[in-house]
Amino acid sequence: MRFLAVLLASGICCSAQGVEPAEFFETRIRPILATNCFSCHTQSKLGGLQLDSRAALLKGGKSGPAITPGKPEESLLIRAVLQQDSKLKMPMGSRVKEQEIRGPTPWVKIGAPGT
Repeated sequence: MRFLAVLLASGICCSAQGVEPAEFFETRIRPILATNCFSCHTQSKLGGLQLDSRAALLKGGKSGPAITPGKPEESLLIRAVLQQDSKLKMPMGSRVKEQEIRGPTPWVKIGAPGT
């Protein structure tokens, strides 16, 4: 939880960087999803989860919605990336790079814009 607080306090979000939400999503969030998630969570919908659109992120899979805009602490995507839940340790067999983890939490906190 302390790590999450540090990320939020760091102010890493699109408005702090003067970047449009769509650009922030395309440059900071989509590459993380593409590298770490899309191989299992696009057309194949592993676990019933597809992550290639806002509607799919909000719908989620068998475990529920992947994101809860404005509430990263309730978002399964964040819990999986931070590996806070033994059932949701993603990506499978590895971890998201430390520098990549800084993007999704504040993005979800500001409402997950740009998807």
